[in-house]
Amino acid sequence: MLSFSSWLFTLRWGIRSDIHEPGWSVAIRLGPHLVPSHRIRLHSSLGLPMKRSLVILLLMLAGFGAVGPVSAEQVTFRHENVLGTSLELRIDAPDESLARRAETTALGEIDRLASLLSRHAADSELSRWQRGEVAGDSLSVELRDVLSRAERWRLASGGAFDVRAQALSRLWTSAAEKGSLPTDAERIALVAQLNDAPWTLREDGSIERHDALPISLDALAKGYILDEVGRVVRETHPEVSELVINIGGDLRKFGETPLEIEIADPSRTAVGATPLQRFETTRPFALATSGGYHRHVEIAGRRFSHIIDPRSGFPASGIRSASVIAPTAVEADAAATVLNVLEPSEGLRLIESLSGLECLIVAADGSLFASAGWPNRSSLEPLGERLVLTSLGAEDEPGLHVEFTIGRPAGGRYRRPYVAVWLEDEDGFPVRTAVLWIMTEQPGPRWHRDLTRWFRNDRVRKLVEENELIGTISEATRGPGDYSALFDGNDNAGKRLPPGKYVLCIESAREYGSYQLIKETLELGDRPIERKELAGNDEVTAASYRYVPLPPEGERSAPENEADRAER
Repeated sequence: MLSFSSWLFTLRWGIRSDIHEPGWSVAIRLGPHLVPSHRIRLHSSLGLPMKRSLVILLLMLAGFGAVGPVSAEQVTFRHENVLGTSLELRIDAPDESLARRAETTALGEIDRLASLLSRHAADSELSRWQRGEVAGDSLSVELRDVLSRAERWRLASGGAFDVRAQALSRLWTSAAEKGSLPTDAERIALVAQLNDAPWTLREDGSIERHDALPISLDALAKGYILDEVGRVVRETHPEVSELVINIGGDLRKFGETPLEIEIADPSRTAVGATPLQRFETTRPFALATSGGYHRHVEIAGRRFSHIIDPRSGFPASGIRSASVIAPTAVEADAAATVLNVLEPSEGLRLIESLSGLECLIVAADGSLFASAGWPNRSSLEPLGERLVLTSLGAEDEPGLHVEFTIGRPAGGRYRRPYVAVWLEDEDGFPVRTAVLWIMTEQPGPRWHRDLTRWFRNDRVRKLVEENELIGTISEATRGPGDYSALFDGNDNAGKRLPPGKYVLCIESAREYGSYQLIKETLELGDRPIERKELAGNDEVTAASYRYVPLPPEGERSAPENEADRAER
């Protein structure tokens, strides 16, 4: 007979760090045995069916033994155009009304801090200080705090971090607009100015500037806001037991509930790509990932990272991405930026010298470096400190590569569109769906049919394939940004598609927005297709595709996976 104490019930919340995909999983442990966990995809506030399921499960467990305290409500809120990106709040509170009050508190604090720290708002305190409209002895406590942290990071990194690198960013952006590289004279002149301290912080709290170079707090402000929002929400609403804040991929966790983290592989950015690593944490922590693989400038056909090395004036080029775990988001934010500038060995030494920080660095050649305390480090590095992750670049991966951009409507916060990207054969049968971004919980399902063509064709497909894609491959809706999807040459069942003509469909529908459909007929076989641009629309403002022929069946072409590496 099992004793009551041998039962353990766990609710686990997971968010991908690259695409912010949340979901619940449930695990039940009977003595030494773990019933396999079942991942339940939920991508917004819990719907009534899910809440009923949780109540039933809790009652069942209560009948067998004691169950630890569980929050009555776990609510997720999403907003766009927050600090120029997407915001996701997950709040555990006694009831939904309190969770909504906590949401209001969080949004208010974000807006307040943005009015102090934003470089994008002309009327922010930072902007007015740089124009000389605010005296150095009249700055807010928050702005002084961030400026003080900026100087500490400049000194700790040996100049690899400098908030005045914004001057160099403007130089490279201007060069891209002209189509030619910056001159050495322009670059060297700016670098020389960065050799000196930007300001002096006096004992009375005042700050005296030493130059007029533009300042951007982007590498600190978002993390600082995450920390402060969490503090204010928990002080204002002490009943909130768990709080997870995700702004544009920077994450701050408060509370002890298990959280599953996925670190994106910068060489595989397509929707649904296998992450670089998964791990779980229960403690409060912060995570930031930075890299130049998403944002760049292009000059004469070459891409340059948006991250600039202040010491040389050149865009950083040795690192694909860097992820940092830290006690606070402001530390993780700054450190992730620094690690994109330093050599991997220098970055590791810096992180190892700082208390509570850990890092995972992906070098430009695909090599992987992790600090001593990075989660599950041994599983990443079975052969020692250096591990080659990929032998084949994503640009060469066989299949149909589709890239598209979800536009950002004018105005404030808005609802995300539903999006589907799929292939139809010559008869109009949907052979493969690569992207399905919808709300699966109430009231979302009532609008699934707004994806008119996909919904109609999927009803036919279900009669043939006898399976459900909604809830299986569907994922949370996404905010404005650039996305990519890869059709690997197989149908929904994993069988190789025959060569022939297909129709690529990109469908979108948005509440209070518009319905749009992009269709393109193409032939997939043994001939490559160079990148072709497609006409955009109000929702999907840009789209393109290219095709890398598939090798004959049975031939190995994809990069080696983790199992293959383990065999070596």
